[in-house]
Amino acid sequence: APAIPAPARAPLPRAALPRHEPADAEAWRVTIAGHRVVLCVTEDDRGQPREIFVSLPREASAFRAAVEGIAQAVSIGLAQGVPLAQYVEAFAYSRIGPGGAVQGDAAIRNAQSVVDWVFRRLAMDYLKRTDLPDPAEAAEPAPRRTGELPLLPMELPAVPSPRRKRGMRAAA
Repeated sequence: APAIPAPARAPLPRAALPRHEPADAEAWRVTIAGHRVVLCVTEDDRGQPREIFVSLPREASAFRAAVEGIAQAVSIGLAQGVPLAQYVEAFAYSRIGPGGAVQGDAAIRNAQSVVDWVFRRLAMDYLKRTDLPDPAEAAEPAPRRTGELPLLPMELPAVPSPRRKRGMRAAA
């Protein structure tokens, strides 16, 4: 039987997202642990962020694409009415990419990652939040409960369990 084509769907309406720094955008340029970062934000008529764009000119393509994808997803969400505060709660203090000392931002001196800096910067400027301290000033996470599995591979025992190679038989 011949294949039956699927019915055509109307494309979802959305504004075109910038691939470069828009002329009317607010822009911040910083260096995080030696990595150059440019954050551009276009605002709506109320002065609230409409689109965000993050440029990482000297980063590997996979990391750059991941951060640009996060920015594009956030821009689509903002256009659909998702509050910026929800994105700040989700991404502030996240460890996505390199982190460390921030140069070029007097209010944020240290960041867990590029994504952490972006969302804490947006929170300060657009939500007037002052309750997001630098990571070194933030409270330490609570210790793990007994019996809880480790969160990171580096918390695993230093000595791996012995493994038998497949196909190897003991000599008789």
